[in-house]
Amino acid sequence: MKLRVFLADDHALFSDALRMTLEMEPDIEVVAQVQDGAEVVAAALLAQPDVVCMDINLPGLSGVEATQALLACMPHVKVIGLSAHSDSHKVAQMATAGALGYVAKAQAGEEVAQAIRSVYANRPYFSPQAGCTKQEK
Repeated sequence: MKLRVFLADDHALFSDALRMTLEMEPDIEVVAQVQDGAEVVAAALLAQPDVVCMDINLPGLSGVEATQALLACMPHVKVIGLSAHSDSHKVAQMATAGALGYVAKAQAGEEVAQAIRSVYANRPYFSPQAGCTKQEK
């Protein structure tokens, strides 16, 4: 069984590169991509992902707002926050919204597959570059 992953990021180049990286993993399948926070819930309802990799700074709805809306409709989905910035305040906002993980975009290629597997197994994954841990929220 492959883990079904959904990417929500407004930077198409980053999102496409992340998709290609993830699709090299034998146990991961990228089932959808969106570039706007307002599209997250509707697209996720169609794609039925296991894990959503959510950029914090999305147009429409922020990643925090999109995470809250998504988990209100699909509480079983695991969310990993992604950001180019390692601001501990933003990490804490995502954790409070329900994200079970956080990966700095600079480390995404190296860490995101590991983070996906971890959160899918209900184990929090907060990158050392994220600036805080979930316990600090």
